[in-house]
Amino acid sequence: MADHKTQHFIPQSYLRAWCDQNTPEGQEPYVWLFSSDGSNPRRKAPHNIFHETDLYTIKLPGGGRDLVLEHGLAQLESEFVSIRDTKLRSLEPLEPAEHALLCAFVAAMHARTPARRDHFAEQWGKVLAMADQMMEWEKTATLEQKLAAASLSPPNQERSLTYGEVKALAEKPLQTSMVLFIKEEAQLLTQLDFAVFTCNNGIGFITSDNPCVWSDPEAYKRPPYYQTPALMYESIEITLPVSPHQIVLLNRRGVSGYIPAPEKWVDELNRRTRFNCTEYFVSNTNTTRPLWFDPGTEPDVSWKKRNPDAPK
Repeated sequence: MADHKTQHFIPQSYLRAWCDQNTPEGQEPYVWLFSSDGSNPRRKAPHNIFHETDLYTIKLPGGGRDLVLEHGLAQLESEFVSIRDTKLRSLEPLEPAEHALLCAFVAAMHARTPARRDHFAEQWGKVLAMADQMMEWEKTATLEQKLAAASLSPPNQERSLTYGEVKALAEKPLQTSMVLFIKEEAQLLTQLDFAVFTCNNGIGFITSDNPCVWSDPEAYKRPPYYQTPALMYESIEITLPVSPHQIVLLNRRGVSGYIPAPEKWVDELNRRTRFNCTEYFVSNTNTTRPLWFDPGTEPDVSWKKRNPDAPK
């Protein structure tokens, strides 16, 4: 079974919204693909970018291929595009089921990229390395040492993962945990305020190979350990461009509904998208703006500046 080997981590149907409106007649529609630093702009058809071989395929004994993840993502993509091209484009309110589906799509775009796969593989790889060290230690440990180690386990501990489960999470994190990750995160996202910023002029919103951005504008005020964006913070902001004309913002500050975005907002949101990209970002024009690449300056009220002698 050789079909569906090329699997897109950024859906073609999602990217088609960024096709250049000035594509010559008779030519295949294309987007503008830029390297992360803004160099090397080139025309690319959506089906030719952002894919890997068997990215979501579950390999079966005997060489079989289970495509349940690929097909499930394709169904979610189709439903998202239908809502984007009808309700969002017309600035209509969403039904609860449509809102939940959009949150599931945002969660999927957060979970399904190679960047996220590599992050999870690194984290579970550390756990696997610890398990390997423990197995090696057990080969030479005395009975007394093993009993002492066992006594350190907390009482009433829930079932721990087996070695094989940890190994699968480290080696195939998308196939092993992506569905659960999307389900759990989507449920949490539905509890946030849901806004759509809109713009109808200029370049509009860009997207990328890692377009779901978790950001926290207040994080710089906290100690380094607490600066990672998280849902527990009131200042959390999660963005996903859905077309050059619209970007979804999930937040906990009461911002909701369709909101026209002035140009400076568009530039700032594009800056976030560009800084979060792994290798490439996408626009519907062969144009960039300097602000997208500006790292800014650290505010005087940042935790680092207020605590210059603290350990890093």
